[in-house]
Amino acid sequence: MRDFDKKQLALLARDAKVLCPELRRNQFLDDATLAQLRNERFVKMVHHAYANVAMYRRKYDGAGVDINAIRSIDDAKHLPIIEKQDLIDNYPHDAIAKGYELSELTTAVTGGSSGSTVTVAYSERTMRERVLTAYRIYDMMMDGYRPEHVQTYVYTGKYPLSGLTKTDYRLEHIWTLDPLDKAVATLRQSKPHMLTLYPSRLEDIRRHLTPGDVEALRERLIVINVKSEMSTQDQRDEWSDFFGVPVLDEYGSEELAGTVAAQCRHGGYHIWEDIQLVEIVSPNGEVLPDGEEGDLVATCYYNWAMPIIRYRQNDIASLKPASEKCACDRNLRMLATFSGRQNSSFVLPSGRFLSSGYLLDIGYTRLMDYRTAISGWALILETPTKAIFECIPGRDMNEEVRAKIASQIGEFLFGELEVEVRLVDELPTTNRGKRNQIINRTN
Repeated sequence: MRDFDKKQLALLARDAKVLCPELRRNQFLDDATLAQLRNERFVKMVHHAYANVAMYRRKYDGAGVDINAIRSIDDAKHLPIIEKQDLIDNYPHDAIAKGYELSELTTAVTGGSSGSTVTVAYSERTMRERVLTAYRIYDMMMDGYRPEHVQTYVYTGKYPLSGLTKTDYRLEHIWTLDPLDKAVATLRQSKPHMLTLYPSRLEDIRRHLTPGDVEALRERLIVINVKSEMSTQDQRDEWSDFFGVPVLDEYGSEELAGTVAAQCRHGGYHIWEDIQLVEIVSPNGEVLPDGEEGDLVATCYYNWAMPIIRYRQNDIASLKPASEKCACDRNLRMLATFSGRQNSSFVLPSGRFLSSGYLLDIGYTRLMDYRTAISGWALILETPTKAIFECIPGRDMNEEVRAKIASQIGEFLFGELEVEVRLVDELPTTNRGKRNQIINRTN
């Protein structure tokens, strides 16, 4: 993403004065006021997309949608679901709204189907709103994000700004692919109040820290924010015990212009309902009842340049009932479960479905049980009948341990798959530095 120039920074400071209080207030709106806000924003975005984006006009007309009958979120179910391939096929000309020039937009690239990539475009205003909605997450996770706080983030690239102003809300960057010695040295030097990074990189760093490093970090560290990869609550609890601070998950999407949901310090997995609509649907698009797992479909309310409406994320999740409230008093719906990517799940020969969360627990508990024999891992469904547990061996790896791990994983996979424990020098990563710990090569 392009950096914010002086003009953008000045506009960001201006917008913050209005938008930050509004974003803070929206978390605690009463049911009726929040519903009215959501309905207005959803309807406005749908009508904008129909009038100005060729892809949506074609989709809606083809499905026989009466656009004037879309008057609230309750009518969302009448709109076709947009798939990744729709964005790939229609970008840029039929996906960008009239009145926007591609050369003036910021673009981001994310993974698509069959190895293809999805490109998403944002206006300058959307980018400013994206920054300020992110700061709201930091405020929630830290129970107050103040100007003197420092965030250190381990990521593929730098954020488009180094702080909200020249001196406040300082951001320190570590490259994801930096050697661990260098990453730890930078981490110590930056003395963060908030650490943001991929879960797999947090585990890498944790295993590389000395007791002195941990003690130094604990002097100022308030919270750790993990994002962009799957992690389980058991993993986050383990890391929380190790670092002595909450480790909270953030679920975001480039297609949806940022964060969709995030955990508060009470553990509630809040959906940002004032900027996103989240629905859970069956494979054929039927909206599912609360508590039932299905495909997560979402709508972004503030990307006017490239509207994203009822977009299937290919993630599996379920919703808590709207009546269930969090101890933090935020009046926002919560995810009940988040099981991760469909392409990071396994289907066994019997038809039994294993979510990425379950599979992550298999690998992570092997890592914990064999700390000196394993220093990294990935679980791969190589064929419909064979799984491979790739691991970087530690000093105590031997054939007996290898056989035990294979046997244990076989039991977790209900005896339906042949299991091979394969010793490797390094594990696969994407070009963004993410580590895919659960890989399904049969998809």
